[in-house]
Amino acid sequence: MKVRSITKNKGKPVIGLSPKDSLDKAVAMLMEHRIGSLIITEANGTMVGILSERDILKILDTHPDQWNQMLVNDAMTPNPYTCEPDNTLEEVMNKMVEHNIRHLPVVYKGKLEGMLSITDIVEELLKKAKFENKLLKNYIQNWPDAEQQI
Repeated sequence: MKVRSITKNKGKPVIGLSPKDSLDKAVAMLMEHRIGSLIITEANGTMVGILSERDILKILDTHPDQWNQMLVNDAMTPNPYTCEPDNTLEEVMNKMVEHNIRHLPVVYKGKLEGMLSITDIVEELLKKAKFENKLLKNYIQNWPDAEQQI
């Protein structure tokens, strides 16, 4: 299965901010949209980073008294790992595990196409497992009796 098959069915736009936005605004957007990361883009739409829940917690841990003065640029991860629509789920899962990340921007020919989260992958694998389980149960229920095989 390819990344494209997941992102085309998500239907949600990628939520993002400018590097000059406040961390308060970033937290509000994460909460409002119930997501775990934001794409950070320049005014021309060029992706320059990603801001995850982990990035915010790191800033809170290392600079708690400077929170009000900090911008997204101070906390974001620049040049994030990405994937392409034609990557397989196995390739993407390996990348996420290898780099200990939970969100991957989907980029095609330098253009942001979507966002893939670990939740998206788990949901897709669960759907696949349920479908296969249903097929197997149906196959077993319709197993021919020994008398019918003769």
